[in-house]
Amino acid sequence: MYPRTDVRLGGIFGLLAVVVMIPAYLVGHPDAPGSPQEASAYFGAGLGTFVFSNGVLPLFHVFFFIFFLGVLYGVLRGAGDDTRGGGLPAAALAGGIVFVGLEAVGFAVEILYPAALQRFGVFEPDAAFVLVSLTLSSWLYHFCQVGASVMVLVTSLVALETGVLPRWLALAGLVVALLTLLHFLVPLVAALVGLLWIAALSVLMLSGGVGSTGGPRRRTVQR
Repeated sequence: MYPRTDVRLGGIFGLLAVVVMIPAYLVGHPDAPGSPQEASAYFGAGLGTFVFSNGVLPLFHVFFFIFFLGVLYGVLRGAGDDTRGGGLPAAALAGGIVFVGLEAVGFAVEILYPAALQRFGVFEPDAAFVLVSLTLSSWLYHFCQVGASVMVLVTSLVALETGVLPRWLALAGLVVALLTLLHFLVPLVAALVGLLWIAALSVLMLSGGVGSTGGPRRRTVQR
């Protein structure tokens, strides 16, 4: 199995990736404004607060998540060596890369307007600039959650087959994968559920609940 120390480190990185994202959801998400008036008031928390919560802290979220993803890939690949090989774990890795890559671009686009004001001072306001940046960041988040859905779904499938994770988390992951795929319909709920899944898996990594559940596992019979 994957080295226990590395698994625990993955749990720490996963929890840190979740914690630093909490302020971003407290100040808002780009799908919330439903009119130009609401969009103009979207940055009401203050330029500095908004850029810090949705720009600076997400830098650390991306950093921590990459380490978490690497450990998750190693765990899945180790668990699937005697079953499906590396195909499904590779899909989970690809999904995680798509997720964090597009998410990072979404963060940058979302803070484009307040960061520009913070850097260059007040300039001629342009409502279209704000509306386009919020709309683009919304769709970047929609697409990034497709990657999250693949990552969670593959993790659940491998867990159900190998027992590397508790069965309850594997079954819950199927629901999480569906919700994250439907991010364009329930954006805030889907994003929070995805973070909760990362947190739950990270706690299991820290507590030794990964790879020791004794669930179903196929064994290779040598003749």
